[in-house]
Amino acid sequence: MIKPLFIPIEWLNQQSPRLLQAMAMLAVAIGVGLWSALLLAPKPADPPALLALGPAPGQSTEALTNWFGGGNAHLRITVVGLIAAGQRGAALLSVNGQPPQAYRVGQSLAQGVTLAAVLPEAIAIDQDGIVQNIAMPSQVLPTQGFIPAGR
Repeated sequence: MIKPLFIPIEWLNQQSPRLLQAMAMLAVAIGVGLWSALLLAPKPADPPALLALGPAPGQSTEALTNWFGGGNAHLRITVVGLIAAGQRGAALLSVNGQPPQAYRVGQSLAQGVTLAAVLPEAIAIDQDGIVQNIAMPSQVLPTQGFIPAGR
């Protein structure tokens, strides 16, 4: 039969300050070791650079992109305002959701796309030799206040 471990209370009363001191020293040693390991650890290395997007230097895929019609196929043009003055006209255009900018006839909107003409209610753009008309969106007249002249 196994005897239970019996610690006399007098011995525990005599040794309790030393046991408490030993546990406190152990806690301090663990804390110092942990913080030393954290603070003195080497810095992590920088991650490698991402792979470069696009073709490698010296390799142009522009001809291949134009061959399959992917060059300027996704150009979105919104007509914001027009100044029709024949060949000297100008238009206020938003290209691909960007803030509106003023363009003159003959000015390039993007690679391979130029403003061909400014008409009274539309613009004509030349995209790789194909002329396309883009109408100005109709304006909603206000129910109160000033109404623009000519409407």
